[in-house]
Amino acid sequence: MERKLRYVWWFVLVALVIIAIWKLFLPHGTYAYVQKSDSSREIVVYVAGAVESPGLVHLAPDARLDDALKQVQLLPEANLENMNPAEKLKDGQKVTVPFKAVVAPLDPATGNSSGMGGVGSPSAAATAAATAAAAPAPATGTSVSVDGKININTAGAAELDKLSGIGPALAERIIQYRTENGLFARAEDLQNVSGIGPKTFEKMAAQVTVGP
Repeated sequence: MERKLRYVWWFVLVALVIIAIWKLFLPHGTYAYVQKSDSSREIVVYVAGAVESPGLVHLAPDARLDDALKQVQLLPEANLENMNPAEKLKDGQKVTVPFKAVVAPLDPATGNSSGMGGVGSPSAAATAAATAAAAPAPATGTSVSVDGKININTAGAAELDKLSGIGPALAERIIQYRTENGLFARAEDLQNVSGIGPKTFEKMAAQVTVGP
């Protein structure tokens, strides 16, 4: 009887050792640790454009664009219509909130834009973008070259809208990018504008120029 009890105790001891090893070394423990580690991390994105104070925003790893917008103070002229609040963000991403297009009121006497804003006038950046879209091409060049190509450095929104693959929203983005970053050095630089990738640029490559 004593011998049988000894075997039982040895069996219990071995079972406890096996359970301890399983808890310490098998993958399920590592997986739980990784899950806990992932949940404690965060991502950082940079929010600029039509916001009160552009800067860095700290978010959870699974954050959406709506989460970032809730942490910044949007300006009254912020245009969110072309933004997707469900967009998933990634670490190091830059989010640019676009401005609403603003058209200056017409002067009843001349029929031209007065260029004067009243109370609640948009910010300087929004006004500059609207002026670039509505104003005629500067004296340094024309919006359409001799071979019929559209000059992306001088064209307004209506002319940019005629390009293949470009709609009103992308036309405004081109003007906004041009206002904030200066004139395009080459036509390929259009791909720096948010929403214009290689495939979209390929559609309009033969229609655009940066020269006179």
